[in-house]
Amino acid sequence: MWYSILAPFLLASTVYAWLPQDRDLAAFNQTARFEKLGKRFEPSLPNGVTKIRGVNFGGWLICEPWMMATEWSKMGCDASDSSEFDCMRNRYTGDNRDAGNAAFEEHWKTWINADTVQSVHDVGLNTIRIPIGYWSYNDIVDTASEPFADGSRMLPYLDAVVQKATDLGMYVIIDLHGAPGGQQQDPFTGQNPNPAGFFNDYNFGRAEKWLTWMTNRIHSNPAYASVGMIEVLNEPVSKHDSGNRYPAPGEDPGLVQTYYPAALKAVRDAEGSISDDKKLHVQFMSSKWDSGDPRTSASVANDPMTGFDDHNYIGFAYNTADQYTLMHSACTDSRLVAGEVFRITGEWSMTSGADWADADFFKKFFTAQQQLYEKPGMDGWVYWTWKTELNDPRWTYSYATYLNYVPTDAAGLENNVYQDVCSGYT
Repeated sequence: MWYSILAPFLLASTVYAWLPQDRDLAAFNQTARFEKLGKRFEPSLPNGVTKIRGVNFGGWLICEPWMMATEWSKMGCDASDSSEFDCMRNRYTGDNRDAGNAAFEEHWKTWINADTVQSVHDVGLNTIRIPIGYWSYNDIVDTASEPFADGSRMLPYLDAVVQKATDLGMYVIIDLHGAPGGQQQDPFTGQNPNPAGFFNDYNFGRAEKWLTWMTNRIHSNPAYASVGMIEVLNEPVSKHDSGNRYPAPGEDPGLVQTYYPAALKAVRDAEGSISDDKKLHVQFMSSKWDSGDPRTSASVANDPMTGFDDHNYIGFAYNTADQYTLMHSACTDSRLVAGEVFRITGEWSMTSGADWADADFFKKFFTAQQQLYEKPGMDGWVYWTWKTELNDPRWTYSYATYLNYVPTDAAGLENNVYQDVCSGYT
């Protein structure tokens, strides 16, 4: 079962954007790290783990109140404030804006920090995905109508986190999770628009400016040395959304025909003087997301340094507590799409109707999904998410490690690949 689609890339004559194993990132060689630390027992791993195994830092640079109610209240936000936009507009206007900035800055400082990165590393993971909003770049925010806290104040904390990841040799994905106008009717965008307001030339242009700015930041700041991929848009409105959301105004064909090629161009233009082996992978939502096929654009299809992001929440798809149904999906599904390379499942979880106290089931459910996202042709996974206030291991990887529902070191994750948990579910 152990095979990586990355291997053919390394043998091909074409030059590709860098991959974790190209730079011998330490988190992909845990045996070497244990030797360096003088640990008595070294994990037994093959030469060079190439699968992405990571977590999202959800709720950090974009708050999602559903998973952090106490923190949200501590920040001075009310339960009726569905998003960051709403909290700042409703609680921190006028002369009170400085207090709002201070509240959000304290959250950015404490929810995730360098110690968090160390903890992620120490349970055997090698990758972090960082969701971030466009307001991190102050220059493109319409302050008259978009009352976000000052995004520039989050940047020192972002720098510190990616610096720690670089120090530990962890791979980092920067994800444009909140786009101008909102690409989805959901607070994960930092606002809660109805309908989604991203899909027009003005907001496309602002997102392109953000991509240029972030790409320049990545290539000019040594702290970002292990940032290898930038995602141009997280979870736009899709055909599987309820309430006849799809297509949002301007989305079809604007997303695929206009924004995606322009977003790729923004990154590549910013990398004009960067050698190919140091360029970023530019990531798009997989066509499985059902909001259009990014490879419809010739420029995307022909760029050899693209990546594709698959999101798969089995519990949402089936909305059931039936363990056979959940395991059958994990054991028989395929997340592959012809033509999509460097393909990871960038969001998934164990959320379901099954009782989270059922340790035996969730150990199997995690393992089956890990194997699904590491099948030949897949390049790994990033769990949603590391930290919540839910006390629920289905959503919270750190709590799942505490309960030993998931492996707690790199050797355990490697051994999981070979466990037979699908007998009786195929």
